[in-house]
Amino acid sequence: MHWRMVSLWKKIDPVPVLKMLAACMLASLLAACSLLPAEEPPLAPPLVEPVKQNIVTVEVRRGTLEQTVRGSGVLEPYDLRYHSFKAGGGRIKEVFVRRGQEVKAGDPLVQLELEGLDLELKYKALNLEKAKLELEQAKANMNPDEMRVKLIQLDIAQAEYDLVKERLDNKLLKAERDGVVTFVTNKEPPDMVNAYETLVVVADTSKLHVILTKNDSNWASAVKVGMDAVLAWRGQTFAGKVVQTPGSAPSTDDTRLLELYARSVYIEPETLPEGVNMGDVVDVTIVTDRRENTLVIPANALRTFASRNYVQGMDGERVFEADVEIGIRTASELEILSGVEEGQQIILR
Repeated sequence: MHWRMVSLWKKIDPVPVLKMLAACMLASLLAACSLLPAEEPPLAPPLVEPVKQNIVTVEVRRGTLEQTVRGSGVLEPYDLRYHSFKAGGGRIKEVFVRRGQEVKAGDPLVQLELEGLDLELKYKALNLEKAKLELEQAKANMNPDEMRVKLIQLDIAQAEYDLVKERLDNKLLKAERDGVVTFVTNKEPPDMVNAYETLVVVADTSKLHVILTKNDSNWASAVKVGMDAVLAWRGQTFAGKVVQTPGSAPSTDDTRLLELYARSVYIEPETLPEGVNMGDVVDVTIVTDRRENTLVIPANALRTFASRNYVQGMDGERVFEADVEIGIRTASELEILSGVEEGQQIILR
């Protein structure tokens, strides 16, 4: 049987048979595909309008710019006397004054322990009187040699008395001028004090000026003597002039004053409002530079790159860049010396 089938296959032409089988398989596949849902055509992407860039411009204009230094100053007396023992220190025996007290020139301020100098002065006074009597006796005796010796002894007694009296006087600190005590040491008897240690400050409160002080020693570099200042106290405005800067400060051996002068500007008010007192805080504005009828742009219009200063502007629909030269600046505006012209529109950042 097997042999007969093989013989029959050999007699049949295989090409038409294979074509017929392929056609049947294709028909089956097409029938299967017809059972699947029809595929929808792809949707077109939505139309997106380009976002318009929000460009804000400002016109280059002419105006007035003022460069200022601002701060809070304190009303202080012109004349402050710092009292200390110059000849040497010692232990405090008594403090005679308190802060805010009025004193007259020569009033006692602080007394140090006398350390027996008062008794020693009495002995020297006794020796001085004896020397005077002995000189008078020598004169009565009309003895030239004795008179010459007694005169030398009197000079020695006088010198010894004066020396002890000076040492005793140096134990008492006295007011050098009339005024008000603005500072008193917090030391009490029997605390030690050193020579040149400030114990009392007496101020002349009849004339006050404004002291503007900041920690930065370079802050006042633009301030010059003679510049105008606007002063404000409790809503009242009054004028003043700069009378001292760190660069014009007087020389002094007082290290405390040297440090103060290096960080301070002194302003003399033209007049003081009624009711103002020493120690009151005053708002200070000093005009260090002023430019009138100059080109002005907002500070946030300036662009920088490395050492380049430039602005971007609009000329119709066209954006352009222009290098600019800068003059004085304030917190919100700056001066343009060259690079743009009045009326041009520049872009804010």
